[in-house]
Amino acid sequence: MSNILGVDLGGTKILAGVVDTDSGKVVSHEKKRTHARHTPEDIVNRLIEASQKAIQEAGVNPRSIERVGIGVAGQIDRTNGIVVNGPNLAGMHNMPLAQKVSKALGKPVSLYNDVEAAAAGEATFGAARGHPNFVTVFVGTGIGGAIYRDGKPYTGATKTAGEIGHTIIDVNGRICSCGGVGHLEAYASRTAIVRYILAKMKGGRKSVLSDVAGEIDPDDPGGSGIRSSALKRALEKDDPLVVEALNVGGDFLAAGLTSVVNFYNPPLIILGGGLVDAIDSFFEHVAQRTRQSALVVPAQSLRIEKAALSDYSGIIGAAVLASRTG
Repeated sequence: MSNILGVDLGGTKILAGVVDTDSGKVVSHEKKRTHARHTPEDIVNRLIEASQKAIQEAGVNPRSIERVGIGVAGQIDRTNGIVVNGPNLAGMHNMPLAQKVSKALGKPVSLYNDVEAAAAGEATFGAARGHPNFVTVFVGTGIGGAIYRDGKPYTGATKTAGEIGHTIIDVNGRICSCGGVGHLEAYASRTAIVRYILAKMKGGRKSVLSDVAGEIDPDDPGGSGIRSSALKRALEKDDPLVVEALNVGGDFLAAGLTSVVNFYNPPLIILGGGLVDAIDSFFEHVAQRTRQSALVVPAQSLRIEKAALSDYSGIIGAAVLASRTG
């Protein structure tokens, strides 16, 4: 058994777990929420707390935890273990995360992009197992992507490849959390879909989500109150506004994926993240619209699959990548 601590640092949650990287089994896990009111330092402290709790709950000798792998929702400097820019992480900027976590836990720490980590999890133990070439797209607070070529992550010239959430779909469009204009993330992420719902409700539209709308921080709609589970419950009640918002967001996501299909011609796309995992109809809508919109030839050979490891893709993948570093 090879025990590695994997951590998934996302825009609304921190998930830490001890992973047996020989089998892919999650031995223990601990989750903490993150909010816009948190500072970057708060997030680091919560990550350390979650990591310590996961190690305690694993029921193994802490010394048997060989390394730590952290998947971060943002752009990172892998060599120096720095979060260069995390717009959905309280604006985290040039944070020496690996050094801080290593000092607290007494373990070597490696950083990865969060969807890069999730892709590694799916490639090793999930929906992409046995498939050397694929693209992974995860939809949550933001939208992230990763590319696998010949069985290995393709990270590009500056090791930032896969940022599909920051491809431009409207040159005069909405402001993205990163400060860019018209990015896909500003239209198809869970945060964007929640913003759409709140704007319509403010204009007089009714929704079963009205009872939680007062809890929403206008500056952090994706981080409080209306999560994927709430959208799912509203959808089960046939809430017209939620159906509309998910279809609109799904159409934008399909447009982004269609560009990937037409340009890159991948044989397989793995879709994951909280929104995809919670709502089957959203996944099915996006997959169908992508196939319909893509060029005929690449669409014929395209498979679109749902991530198989659910919430654990990121921590399993971060642990797998860290195990290969040691």
